[in-house]
Amino acid sequence: MEIFRTAGLEERVREAAFALAGNDGVLQVDTLTGDQHRWIIQDISAGMDVSRVSSSNWCLCSQNDLEPVLLDRARQGGDIRFGTEMLSFTQDRDGVRAQVMSRESGETYTVNADFLVAADGPRSPVRERLGIGQSGPGALFHNISVTFRSKTLKDYVGRQRFIVCYITDPQGEGALLPVDNEERWVVHIPWFPDRGEALEDFTDERCATHIRAAVGVPDIDVEITGKAPWHASKRVADRYGEGRVFLAGDSAHEMPPTGAFGSNTGIQDAHNLAWKLAAVLRGWAGRPLLDTYECERRPVAVTTSTRASQQAAEEEHPGFSPAAGRNDDPADLMTVALCYRYASSAVVGGSAEGPVVPAEFRLGGEPGSRAPHMWVSRDGARISTLDLYERSFVLLAGPAGQKWRHAAEQASKDLGVPVEAYLVGDGPDHDLTPEPDADWAALHGTAEDGAVLVRPDGFVAWRAPGHMPSADGELTDVLRTVLCRD
Repeated sequence: MEIFRTAGLEERVREAAFALAGNDGVLQVDTLTGDQHRWIIQDISAGMDVSRVSSSNWCLCSQNDLEPVLLDRARQGGDIRFGTEMLSFTQDRDGVRAQVMSRESGETYTVNADFLVAADGPRSPVRERLGIGQSGPGALFHNISVTFRSKTLKDYVGRQRFIVCYITDPQGEGALLPVDNEERWVVHIPWFPDRGEALEDFTDERCATHIRAAVGVPDIDVEITGKAPWHASKRVADRYGEGRVFLAGDSAHEMPPTGAFGSNTGIQDAHNLAWKLAAVLRGWAGRPLLDTYECERRPVAVTTSTRASQQAAEEEHPGFSPAAGRNDDPADLMTVALCYRYASSAVVGGSAEGPVVPAEFRLGGEPGSRAPHMWVSRDGARISTLDLYERSFVLLAGPAGQKWRHAAEQASKDLGVPVEAYLVGDGPDHDLTPEPDADWAALHGTAEDGAVLVRPDGFVAWRAPGHMPSADGELTDVLRTVLCRD
């Protein structure tokens, strides 16, 4: 949601997700009308005041509701072609050529591009053509996803506004998810192909009977509207690309849906890669900057997929053996989602020694971590420091860091790279005024005459502990290093 906020889409996403705005938590029951009800997770935020650590609260939004919002925005600046299949591609030192076909007309043509990003799903044909393998145990469990309508189910759900409800009764075992809290629902029914179960066995009649058993009401109205198999797997690509071709999203990693880590991790992939592609194409950065995409994102996927598997075990997801996912990772959902670290040549002063995700929630301005959120006033408007990022590099300096503004201007001029500088304080020369009792320096792990350089993706690239006599040269050298320029 932070990423969608910087793209100007946060409110539109929340509007699309309005029907589920009050849902929270993971519930487990024997049946909806049974006696056994237990909250596995009652509060996704674990009691945290999210506004203290983020500009955006989490949002429960189905993919069906999210994608039209993204599509509408993408069409404003992109050429979106549905019903189009890529038949083949080749690449050389100058670019990528893709042979594509309109599936409606059968017409084939060539697309010439500087780079190719393969966001083509877990069975990625591009990954296979590149010969990139995958590591991990593979399939963990299988489900049939059944969409259905029921006008009276909400009466048995009552006031229990859950994200997901796990049903344990053997006759109705599965995971129930609301789509609109009114009459549209989804249930995931365990599927055991290794026991000889075929997709054809899941008839509308069988699925309706299963749903009625899950509710505990044999005559509840059920109209099956769709069915599709899906496989919860744990796999990570051994490489995130080759040459001018990159993998992103499910083509790069698969993980169980528990915790919503899969969608978040895929969006983070695109976010990380996008600014680097833009920097190279605009001449800000050297080509080696793109090599840091794999260095930064693959360790996050490995760690997150393990945590997602553990979450599936903790939630006792139907069809999944609890023992198969245990690894006793103590990090909670918010920590995994927000506190992962990068270690690459696009970070100066970071450490590759610690874990990719810390055991406890911490965002303290360390190089390689997501820049901390802080509410400030700019020209009378209340904004988050996170709202400053995304368009360029940003240098934040403390109340006594006036010389850093000149250093940013000089570095920008010398390298031809946009750098915006802001002074944080309550004096007339300061750009951002912190709220009462807020300590910018303490939050960012520096001094009042120090500074923090933030990348266009909102991650700390470098941190100055205090005043430096040669600030101009130091900042220029840091930017040159981060951008992989000779």
